[in-house]
Amino acid sequence: MLNTVVGLMLALTQLTGVGSGLPQVLTPSFKPTAPLAAGKKGSVVVSFNLLQGYEINRTPPVSLTLTAVPGLKLDKTDFKSSPDDPKSKDEYYVDLPVLNVPVVASKAGKYEIPGKLVYFFCSKSDGFCSRQVVDVKVPVSVQ
Repeated sequence: MLNTVVGLMLALTQLTGVGSGLPQVLTPSFKPTAPLAAGKKGSVVVSFNLLQGYEINRTPPVSLTLTAVPGLKLDKTDFKSSPDDPKSKDEYYVDLPVLNVPVVASKAGKYEIPGKLVYFFCSKSDGFCSRQVVDVKVPVSVQ
């Protein structure tokens, strides 16, 4: 019974946004692998910068869910990091993951793909761990 109550309390904490006052621990950076041309397949690499004093859990994986926008074709909208990190000796990444988002634009222009980045992190100093959900916009510039 106690385990059920504790589990429900943890689930409600995640749903109510407690901890939403925390700093954004993981910041994405978006760069095309090469200049993107209209009508041709290209990709945007999503890499990350980590706020000092925190670690990112390998499981569950870092996930990025994108919402399709007119003018851009996405092969898929859900991206997950690999939990494998050969340098890691615990449950945290040593080398932060990189995600690759393939896109095809119907015409030249500037686009923004809205999405949600979800990851789990822990504070090194106090051992506090939490889930963080961040709204992102993937910029895509097509020639």
